[in-house]
Amino acid sequence: MTTIIVTGAIVLVLVLVPLSRIRVHLKFTRRGEDDRISMVVAWLKYLRYTLDVPLVDLLVRSHPAVRFKTKRGLSQTVPGGKPEETMVTLDYLFDVYRRYGDYLFALFYLAGRTRISRFRWYTEIGTGEVHHTGVAVGIAWAAKITLVTALFALSAPGTRPELAVFPNYEHRRFRTFLDCIFDVRIGHIMMTGMKALWRSRGERAWQWNRIPSKDL
Repeated sequence: MTTIIVTGAIVLVLVLVPLSRIRVHLKFTRRGEDDRISMVVAWLKYLRYTLDVPLVDLLVRSHPAVRFKTKRGLSQTVPGGKPEETMVTLDYLFDVYRRYGDYLFALFYLAGRTRISRFRWYTEIGTGEVHHTGVAVGIAWAAKITLVTALFALSAPGTRPELAVFPNYEHRRFRTFLDCIFDVRIGHIMMTGMKALWRSRGERAWQWNRIPSKDL
């Protein structure tokens, strides 16, 4: 009897866990040069992970050997050596795409099964001159509409986005606030990992088959 109960509990967990959802509440605030990101990841409404740090600190934690330099691209510190600079050019971006672009299908699969339940994006722009501010506001509106349209086309939206761009004709100012909540099932995350792993193994097998038999 005990064996049946334990087996049933294990089966129940294996079925319910992939069907459960992870909710991510993401906030990004920028005021002048001050960037701050806040993220809360919740599972089953009881297990939570909270992150609330400046964006610069997050980049340093994630990539301690990478430093960003304005107008000069990336500067990467090699352990035991001198810093090496990599210019972010079109050739560099194409090279990154050639290396990792094949894995985009897995991300598109996950994005298509991610449900957005809240999306708010407010921005305030001021250049100090009226006509320049008007042009900047128009560009900001176009960029927002393009990005959000693409995002909602890839995902499973459960709400309408709230967008706003406020002009400030008196001061030089740039502020933005992004508030987004989205849910994704654990089963879909597991499937995404399996798809990426399958693609990686497929590439290795293809490269191995390209080696001439005389070289083996």
